[in-house]
Amino acid sequence: MTQGYLTLATGDRQYYDAAVSLALSVRLNDAARPISLLCDDAGKLSEEEKSCFDRVIVALPGTLGVGCAGKLDVPGFLPYDETIFLDSDCLIIKKDMDRHWALLSAQYFNVSGEKRTSGYWYNFNISDVCKALNIPYMVYMNSGVMYMRKGKELDRFLAVAQDLRDTAQDILSVQHRDMNAQIADEPIWGAAMGRVGIQPVTYSVQDQVLMVTTYMSKRIKYDPMTNLSTQHKSEGYLILGRFLSKGWTRYSPSIAHFIRFKPRGVYRQCVHQLRTWAGIKKSQI
Repeated sequence: MTQGYLTLATGDRQYYDAAVSLALSVRLNDAARPISLLCDDAGKLSEEEKSCFDRVIVALPGTLGVGCAGKLDVPGFLPYDETIFLDSDCLIIKKDMDRHWALLSAQYFNVSGEKRTSGYWYNFNISDVCKALNIPYMVYMNSGVMYMRKGKELDRFLAVAQDLRDTAQDILSVQHRDMNAQIADEPIWGAAMGRVGIQPVTYSVQDQVLMVTTYMSKRIKYDPMTNLSTQHKSEGYLILGRFLSKGWTRYSPSIAHFIRFKPRGVYRQCVHQLRTWAGIKKSQI
């Protein structure tokens, strides 16, 4: 079975630029697996940039949702038997992706996350959603990294996700916290996983996790050339969601997820290293 990565770039040129940098990080730190790009305008890439990808797949107008909701349509374009989808603002930092592939492939659709039956996510109470949808749990996750294996099982799961997308919009359709005009895809994936009983991959800090976002983090040190990966992430805040941290935990993720490409200095340094190594022109981010 073929294994490879897929990323998505639509709209602004910066997402295409980021996708190229991500592709270079795959070539450096998981060279045995290819990466493809799903986009809405291949003309935004130079021939040199296109060569960084195994395939460039152009979606017809109207076949991808706007922004984050577009990730709900990604499974219709899977280029490999087994695909790990990566947000374009991610970079593979460490050469240890084999172990993550092995863990994620225990299910036909999988993420790193945890089952939850209570607490708040976005602007809703998880227990209220579980009751309204008659599901035992939701999977609290970040859809920046998702594993999918082609087959009838995945098709049935995607039908469940599509049904929730169509019929439970009043419950699950919330504005994405970072982009006000975009609908978040994560609650739909999380509810669908609960409905069909998928068990997500759960890492302990000691396991050296799959991915950590840079949101609410400090002391971030990434170097894709030497596989240095360390950051301290807040466990939450006591006041207004951003003041007086509840504590800090040190992580060493294999994949760095730069939310809004921040911290900009760290992201730019990693991208500069990757592009210098590959001889690709400077990033515009």
